[in-house]
Amino acid sequence: MPPKPFRQLDNVSAGLTEWKGLLRDYWTRFSSYCNRAESIHIHQVEKMLEKAFGDFLFGSLPDNSRACPSCLEGTLIFKVSRYGAGYFIGCDQHPKCKYIAKTLYGDEEEEEETPQNKSMEEPRLLGVHPVSNEKVLLKNGPYGFYVQLGEDRKDFTPKRASVSHIKDVDSITLDGALQLLRYPVTLGNHPKDGHPVILKLAKVGFAVRHRRTIASVPKSMKPDDITLEKALELLSGDNVRHIGRPKGKPKVKQVMEVL
Repeated sequence: MPPKPFRQLDNVSAGLTEWKGLLRDYWTRFSSYCNRAESIHIHQVEKMLEKAFGDFLFGSLPDNSRACPSCLEGTLIFKVSRYGAGYFIGCDQHPKCKYIAKTLYGDEEEEEETPQNKSMEEPRLLGVHPVSNEKVLLKNGPYGFYVQLGEDRKDFTPKRASVSHIKDVDSITLDGALQLLRYPVTLGNHPKDGHPVILKLAKVGFAVRHRRTIASVPKSMKPDDITLEKALELLSGDNVRHIGRPKGKPKVKQVMEVL
């Protein structure tokens, strides 16, 4: 005998059950589940996931210690990113302490990791900016190597650019770092909605972005050759993805009114 949902559909097909009533019953139950889910705070969800998957989440931490190595006061906990697009292990003293041990899933595309020079612990001076005279540094952080314009100062975040897509970080020169620090750049506004189309440097190379839509730039294409027209072509292609949480999704009550 087929499962109950299939029997119900068979009854609709045979004319024994009115389909609107069946669908209304489904949405009534589904709406109650949604209402119950809305009453649960995201922190409760984080705690439940932390309890269920703690061995996996914290198993790779040094010495299996959850003490924050940055502020020495906090405890490392599982967190969902602000817009629900990723997950990470961070300090519970945020925003006082912004230490992040590792990310579990992010907005950017991931690719198989390639060995990099992990022996460099101290920042390496590549040179100085020809205009601002600020130092240009090559540094190693939680997400890999990156170049930075200027030194770290209190209440100031220097401009940075990831170089994770470069296999040999020792080959990075001052000119190369300055080129990377130019990004992100706005190519222009999208003709349909006027929102900016941005060329950015992602973890695995360059990408173009329009609102929630991101398209990777082929590695055979130079970033200087990307125009607004070319970016629009990439964004309308098949190799695109959407990030973040869409706005303006219809609520269950609105669907019920239609039924």
